[in-house]
Amino acid sequence: MNSKLIYLLFLISLPLLKAQVPNPLEFFPHKEGDMWEYFWNDLQYPDTVQNFNIHDSVDAEGNIYITQFARRINPIEWAVLFPDTGYYKIDTNFNVFGPYMQGGVGAENLLIYKLNANLGDQWVLYTHQDSSTIYGYEMARVKKVWEDQLFGIQTTFKAYVYYNATDSSDTSGLANYGDVLAKGFGLWSRGGGELVGDIYLKGCYINDTLYGDTTNIITSVKDFPNISISDFKLYPNYPNPFNPSTTLSYRLKENGTVRIVIYDMKGEKITELVNKFQHAGYYEVDWDAKALGLSSGVYLFRIEIKNENNIPVFSDMRKSILLK
Repeated sequence: MNSKLIYLLFLISLPLLKAQVPNPLEFFPHKEGDMWEYFWNDLQYPDTVQNFNIHDSVDAEGNIYITQFARRINPIEWAVLFPDTGYYKIDTNFNVFGPYMQGGVGAENLLIYKLNANLGDQWVLYTHQDSSTIYGYEMARVKKVWEDQLFGIQTTFKAYVYYNATDSSDTSGLANYGDVLAKGFGLWSRGGGELVGDIYLKGCYINDTLYGDTTNIITSVKDFPNISISDFKLYPNYPNPFNPSTTLSYRLKENGTVRIVIYDMKGEKITELVNKFQHAGYYEVDWDAKALGLSSGVYLFRIEIKNENNIPVFSDMRKSILLK
């Protein structure tokens, strides 16, 4: 075969070669108008959760910015396992910065996904430390990558696990939760650890195409109804770091049963601060660690709220540092 023919065949094959180059951005669809519908499996009170890309933009450096809005629909309420409004940034290295669902310091803008990460890759989300001591790490790791069909299309799945570790080289630790991304579709599932229930993708509207069970999917952001956003909130404790006492504050949009529990980094229960019915309003609770004889380290505050019908409506977690 002469050189001219080889060169001609090479030119003909170029478009095919380019088409076969994987694009990590396909794991995180980012077009305004993209929408997802999930089944929220909470055993007692299953529901449907919807998530919408309501705005996207690109800056001069090529960074992509996305605003998402999420809700439950039976009835329309705060969307468990998503923030009401989430802000994301995808940089030119395919790193996604956004809300870390476990809560805690810096939880609004952490490196939650490396879209081009390979199986076994891991990184530090956040370091718990003061001026002289490191107490632990929030870690992310690609736990599994596999091929399968989704909505009749062969695609790649990538599972990320998030955990607490005492060393940044640890490949496992106290599990917080896990996400699975599907190439071409985005978030396929979320759950595990301390999250309330799990979500699984039922259907979606990506790049003007419907996939899966799209019974309730809205195909235009103009169709959004006016929605009153829930106003439950758990604030960071103050002071933080603390010795020996600190104050935790929270806000209730409606009456409900509030439970606040403190755990150590191993997930073992230390004490229960609150477990009672409270009316809507603003509350503070003090915690004095001195009486328990605890050592210095990171401790987790977890709040769970159920409404008057005993249905979970809010959960969150904050991390604090005890210094002695």
